[in-house]
Amino acid sequence: MSASPVSVSSQEEYMVEAITNKRVKNGRTEYEVKWQGYSENEKTWEPIENLQSVMTYVLDFEQSLKTKPQEVGEGSYEEGDSADEIIQIRKDNDGQNLLFQVSWKQKNSRAPKVSWINQNSLKMHNPEILIDYLLKKIKWPNNK
Repeated sequence: MSASPVSVSSQEEYMVEAITNKRVKNGRTEYEVKWQGYSENEKTWEPIENLQSVMTYVLDFEQSLKTKPQEVGEGSYEEGDSADEIIQIRKDNDGQNLLFQVSWKQKNSRAPKVSWINQNSLKMHNPEILIDYLLKKIKWPNNK
């Protein structure tokens, strides 16, 4: 999908790369926007009114919420379960906790291959996966 301009103020236009999250703040729906050409740290929360010209991104994001695997909570690990890798991270609906989308080492074919797990369960059962993921995300300075 090509990026479309979105007017954030009367003078500036930015290109949307992706909608990455959703929240309700003070009764108002806002979407987290990843801007084209900007880092992950520069994402912003935008009210729906600011996203009218890029509604396809909003609709695609809303559709992805409907098709995501059910979130699983703490204690959802069954004996022998082990996460293989973290695919992505997002906040829960309250914005208070992190949820990790993980792929699983398959112990039986009926188990889902990918699902969401909360931060406490992941820290308790597979801390090495979490540490590995975070180490990959750290930008280390060059030693000169």
